[in-house]
Amino acid sequence: AYLDFGGLSATGVLIGQIVMAEAPLEELCDEEQDEEEEPEDSSFQEYMNAFSAKDAVLEPSIIKTFERYVDLGGSADHGIRALCKSYVGLPHMINLMMEWLRLAGYKRYELQNIVEDHLKLLIVRNFDPKKADLIFTEEGSSQMPPWLEDMIGFPSWRDLFHQLAEQYPDCLMLKFTIKLIADAGYQGHPSSSTSTITHLPDSFATLVRKTLKQIAKCSSSALHEKLAELTQSVCHSQHTYFYLQAMLQSLSQGHGTVENFRVWLSQEMQNEVRKRKHDVTSITLHLNGMGSHDKLFEALTAMLSRGALNPADITILYRQFANDSGLEESKRPAATNPHISPAATNLHIPRLLELLVQTLFKPSSAINPDHKEKYLYILAYAVSVYDQEEGPNREELEATKKAIETAHMICSRASDSHAELQVEVPTLFDCIRYPAVSMGVLLWVEHTLTDTTFFEVAAESSPLYLALLDEVRGLSSLLLLQHFHT
Repeated sequence: AYLDFGGLSATGVLIGQIVMAEAPLEELCDEEQDEEEEPEDSSFQEYMNAFSAKDAVLEPSIIKTFERYVDLGGSADHGIRALCKSYVGLPHMINLMMEWLRLAGYKRYELQNIVEDHLKLLIVRNFDPKKADLIFTEEGSSQMPPWLEDMIGFPSWRDLFHQLAEQYPDCLMLKFTIKLIADAGYQGHPSSSTSTITHLPDSFATLVRKTLKQIAKCSSSALHEKLAELTQSVCHSQHTYFYLQAMLQSLSQGHGTVENFRVWLSQEMQNEVRKRKHDVTSITLHLNGMGSHDKLFEALTAMLSRGALNPADITILYRQFANDSGLEESKRPAATNPHISPAATNLHIPRLLELLVQTLFKPSSAINPDHKEKYLYILAYAVSVYDQEEGPNREELEATKKAIETAHMICSRASDSHAELQVEVPTLFDCIRYPAVSMGVLLWVEHTLTDTTFFEVAAESSPLYLALLDEVRGLSSLLLLQHFHT
């Protein structure tokens, strides 16, 4: 049958056999009304109302309902008569109409879609979560209705369950069904069930683990698609974001081989959740272990949450990291040594690096000269210093800071007088060897060439700026592609 009703259910056949064994249907329906009436009991009346519902004989649970009614002392004759009168045969009418339409030229799949779409519309319009929760009470708390397992085997009905679960997130029956769908392995498309599966911790954890395994093993061509699937689920809320970051954090404990993968994926999720206007700064900093440094935590939280730097918070960072303490002093625990620098990884925050580069190299940016040294130092520290067991390694700090400062001065003067840039190009080429300078020069060239007044005041055209881009491409092609992609 088009609706897979397949005629009368086993229940309907059983009741039909009982009816035919007792008496012809006409006799049962036409019996005199003066025969013994059903006792006026509220419980019996509820059963009679259920038997009198349209096509009640086709309900999957009708046998158990009928047995309970008889066990309570109800009249089997009255119950059978109510079931007979309420039988309409609507499923058979629909199947008959579908057969007529098939003979008229419709394809079977077209008819199937017509019926399913109409049924979905009726279900969504009339769905009652309280009645849905009673299904488990009627079927037995430890027994799943057999029709439910059959329905989730079809994509169209799975979509319906997801749609209903979004509208009724507190419905126990729908929660159970969504978990059943996930456990059965039908969570191949997280975007269709994000808002529902996030309310089911076990199912969400299974989905995240499965997607992480796929990302770790997939090819570069399929990486973008898998990342999009993970992003859709993980960036749904702060709770889901925290779950993934906590899971990634646990991966690094005793598994050094996956540290690069963990850091990369963690930063990718930070960028994606920021695009969705979620502020997860506090979560990110706490997971990075920054909660033990109160001043540093407050300063970074203030700047990253607002998306802007300020001299007061930069000064706090500068005082925390501008520390040249000797080795003997740095060996002492942080609790007894107030001068020990925090870990350099506390500054390895992509958003912080972006803000520092923008502040130093964006032509329209203005920096207080009294604090410029601090901005330069923090950027250089963030991109050149790394942690070791004996303390932070600052071997490249001074050279990096000098290159950033030199490039900053050249770009600042060239913004006022483009003619001076040609003289400084060789020096700028030397500075571009440092990735932080390359990123700053890219940003400066972009804003310079997109300024509407550039070609009005510049004596030279753009070839000199294109030469800078070509130099960056030769040193770091991935950086150039990423910059123009965003």
